[in-house]
Amino acid sequence: MAAQFKSNIRLREEKGFGSVSMKRLIFCGVGAVLVFMLLRLTPLASASLPLMVVIFVLLLLLSGMRGGLPLWQRLLLGWRGRLLLLAWEQPQGGWAQFASGLNIDPCQARIQGEQLFAAAQQQPWASQSGEWILFADLDEAENRRGGLRLLDPGGADDEPFA
Repeated sequence: MAAQFKSNIRLREEKGFGSVSMKRLIFCGVGAVLVFMLLRLTPLASASLPLMVVIFVLLLLLSGMRGGLPLWQRLLLGWRGRLLLLAWEQPQGGWAQFASGLNIDPCQARIQGEQLFAAAQQQPWASQSGEWILFADLDEAENRRGGLRLLDPGGADDEPFA
């Protein structure tokens, strides 16, 4: 006999403060204390405590997740996208040289629909009407070797497989 477990919780995460997890609080605290300790060794020692609080809040904001990505990563991808578009618009300009210095190819800004949607136009698994081929892995499908063939005994397209 099996017991039925009713729960909508799929991920259990320890909460630290409100909706901020304990892992995030520890990460931000360690980062802020590290900046505090490094600033105490410099002539900016008098500003180390206020800067520690600012760094803690900044790390807390930048590590906030939305849509599966933290804010710092969304900002970085947004800046990269803007750089790609600026480099694409002026291939001989300064932004294109800056992008090439970062090893970013401006041709990535152009979306080619023929290559993007090519898989929707080709159906390698349906070779003839009434014949379907099942492959165990992608290598079999690409090399057209092997595969299990299912044939429609009646040969008509309207009838389901028996």
